[in-house]
Amino acid sequence: MRTKIFFLALAISCTAPATWAQDLKDNFYVRVLNDELQRNIKRLYLPDLEKPFYIAYNLQNVNSYSLSSERGEITNVVKTPVNNKSVSVKLRVGDYHRNFDYMMYDGYFANLPDEASADEYRRLLWLETDRAYKNNARQFSGFMSSLKRVSVDEKELALDDFARITPVVKDFGAIQPIEIDTKKWEHNLKVLSALFNAYPKITTSYCRLMVGSSENYLVSSEGSVIRKPGGAVTFMAYGGASDEKGNNYNSSYAITVKTIDELPSLEKLQASVKELIGKIQQKEQAKAFEGAYMGPVLFVGNAVGDIVNQCFSNTLQTRRKSVLGYNSGETSYEEKLGQKLVASELTVTAVPSLKTVNGKHTTGYYQVDDEGVVPADSLVLIEAGILKNLLNGRTPTRKFPRSQGFGQSFMGRNYNAGVLKLTSAKTVNADSMQARLLQLAKEEGLTVAYMVKDLSFNSPEIYRIDVASGKTEMVNECKITPLNMKSLRRFIVASDKQQLENRSDYSIVAPESMIINEIEIEQNETTTKPKPIIVSNPLLDKKSIADTNKKGLKIKKAVK
Repeated sequence: MRTKIFFLALAISCTAPATWAQDLKDNFYVRVLNDELQRNIKRLYLPDLEKPFYIAYNLQNVNSYSLSSERGEITNVVKTPVNNKSVSVKLRVGDYHRNFDYMMYDGYFANLPDEASADEYRRLLWLETDRAYKNNARQFSGFMSSLKRVSVDEKELALDDFARITPVVKDFGAIQPIEIDTKKWEHNLKVLSALFNAYPKITTSYCRLMVGSSENYLVSSEGSVIRKPGGAVTFMAYGGASDEKGNNYNSSYAITVKTIDELPSLEKLQASVKELIGKIQQKEQAKAFEGAYMGPVLFVGNAVGDIVNQCFSNTLQTRRKSVLGYNSGETSYEEKLGQKLVASELTVTAVPSLKTVNGKHTTGYYQVDDEGVVPADSLVLIEAGILKNLLNGRTPTRKFPRSQGFGQSFMGRNYNAGVLKLTSAKTVNADSMQARLLQLAKEEGLTVAYMVKDLSFNSPEIYRIDVASGKTEMVNECKITPLNMKSLRRFIVASDKQQLENRSDYSIVAPESMIINEIEIEQNETTTKPKPIIVSNPLLDKKSIADTNKKGLKIKKAVK
């Protein structure tokens, strides 16, 4: 009999927006948050300390479920969804102009009990709000005193610390129901993880299913009242082996989708796990890379997503300069607006409104950010190689005084494009990319070229291609010099097909493959390696033990 687990969902009314807003204000969580917020914004006060001008509560209601299997057996015992509720407090004293928002500590967080008790929820909110006020008010007082002892750039000092917004009152959706056939997935994971049994040299392996469904509430003293849904489903497989010299070889496969129905069939997952096992074997048998290489490299599949993530996800963001001289050490791209950062053929766009790509749902799609700001459908960050915009939130900078709706966290420390899209004006047929690579290498007088399918730090997947014959073989014990935006100035061409790579709350849309010139590949410089395991894997000894037992049985019979 099929066992089904239902994640409880709150019904979403399909009535007019005004009714939606009223329904949301009548929501249990919203009432609790708003009641305690109004009480604290009016009554919080200590002599000689500023009163709070802004309080916001973020409540997360999360259902999560995971199922793991190793070598044909289920390894975790949790067979039902785990429900966690937590609340975070953000409080500021002073005013919108001066509150040191981007410098404040924001670790005011409490886990909420399973029982929906308004009194207990409010008690926990009260305690965390009290702690937030006392600490932040004292921090604010200390920062104001420090400000009197330093000289500050007047243009920086004139900036507000916290941008004003138009409050949003809207229900974007409740926690979504997810139905899991546990019997089916227990069977699937057993079948998938058992594929490793035939390869005892792979000492570590697992297959795992992870499901998350959530709803986030934001209630602020500005008047914002928001509920928005979230969630994703991930299947992951991993395998690792080591040799007698202490070298480690591993590979993984992961796919993240919006709903469990979007996962590949069991047959396709089996093919992916078998491919993973084949890669581990290839890495173990591959020849060590020798010498050094600088030339064109073809990046394929996951490696392209890795490049986009490394180059753009955490760099194209505003960085506020501290009026007290603290410096994070990160590059500020605001002064580079209008400058060429990458090849003229490349354009990078934030597209938080993009729901699907080639019929597949993006996990990064969102309608309102974590600070309560609705973003534009799209924002061009780099156009034809030129920097045009940066992701930002409610922390004003000279060129970005207002939020564009990319606040990734309730605290507003980082920014998220939701869906980050890389496109190229220069493309060729996807099937001709390798031929183009070899042509470039030949023009540069190289006898070999390289193709990269995975940029994993510990165990990258790199192939050497003979220019004359086209023969392809994997190499190991090598590394690629870390890539950054400057590397993309040497972009050559991309395939004409696009791919979608989902993460839990972030999606990348990029070409399936791309060629970049002047990439450096070097030997690993590791001089210390772990010693190999002394006693061999018992699975490898099974045959010898069986042979020994047979010989012993024959001796006994002979004695008789």
